[in-house]
Amino acid sequence: MTATNYAVAPGEYLEEWIDDHGLSQQRVAELLGNSRKQVNEIVNGRAPITSDTAMRLERVVGIPAKTWLKYEALYRADLARIADEESLADHAGEIAPSAATYLRDIGATTATMRSPGRLVSDFLAFHGCGTWEAYVHLHQEASQGEYALAALKDSGATLDRTLLTTWLRAAELAEPFERGRNYNYDAGQLRAALPELRTRAATPDSTMLRDIAHMLADVGVVFMVVEPPKKLPLLGMTRWIDKRVPVIQQTGRWGKDGFVIWTLFHELGHVLNDPRGEMHVEYSTEKKRNTAAEKGANAFALDLLFGEGGISQFKGLTYNREIANKAREIGIAPGVAVHQMHRSRLLDYSFGNELCVDLAGGFTE
Repeated sequence: MTATNYAVAPGEYLEEWIDDHGLSQQRVAELLGNSRKQVNEIVNGRAPITSDTAMRLERVVGIPAKTWLKYEALYRADLARIADEESLADHAGEIAPSAATYLRDIGATTATMRSPGRLVSDFLAFHGCGTWEAYVHLHQEASQGEYALAALKDSGATLDRTLLTTWLRAAELAEPFERGRNYNYDAGQLRAALPELRTRAATPDSTMLRDIAHMLADVGVVFMVVEPPKKLPLLGMTRWIDKRVPVIQQTGRWGKDGFVIWTLFHELGHVLNDPRGEMHVEYSTEKKRNTAAEKGANAFALDLLFGEGGISQFKGLTYNREIANKAREIGIAPGVAVHQMHRSRLLDYSFGNELCVDLAGGFTE
């Protein structure tokens, strides 16, 4: 049932009955054994229908007492909701438009800025928070504890809070995250699985992401690709469930294998080398990747994927065949090589794109 922006007092039903029967409020008051003032206040929504009055109305009007009480409870709940939404409306401007659109797209709300209070109410319900203050407090705790936004603090980066938390919450409500609560993460097993993960990532296809998710689940790591709100400037991130189970969450932005695979191994670097409980975000722009942790994760991914020769092995290569042959020689997907060549300015962004594989839609559970 869609919530309305008005409340119907049960007295309106009584007033309609009085008019239909051509009676006066005084006459109805006599039949009920109430004062005319009491009847008038009920009709105008100023006085509640009590259990005693409901029983009298049942005998006089013919509508069951429980129905009158249901009308009364609904009226009072609507009044409280409307007052609550009027108060919450002040925070509607703090919700990024893209976050609001995202919530509508996934069915978490139908509200727009035309009903700002309901939009904020649905936003809070999606996050499991009773008040806006509780939501802000949880975010502040997150930036210092379980979801420590070290990358944001160190880089001076700006990231809209409502965009980030909405994307994070969408993952928490998904089945893979819920399954992950029961995982037993083992860092040693993850390190042992790295060669196999690297081998699988060398042949990107429509089942690669699903296969990698299963391989990581076997060592207690959650891997998710969660569609992001528009304007969320992230490729991926790591976080932890109860500082116990690592979660690698990707946006799948652009959908090309180079971005997705590089981000995956970058995040694995965070999982293995950074303190438990911290959250690290992988930005889609180079300027935001300047923290020690991000540099460490980049070095981890570069060493694991490219080996001792690093990206310099591709220096001077321009043609697709040359790049593809070198990539296969060292055992990585050509798209990953192109991605790093672009980032390192070894290859103009207009070259090599034909070697990239589109993985969009390739992750299903």
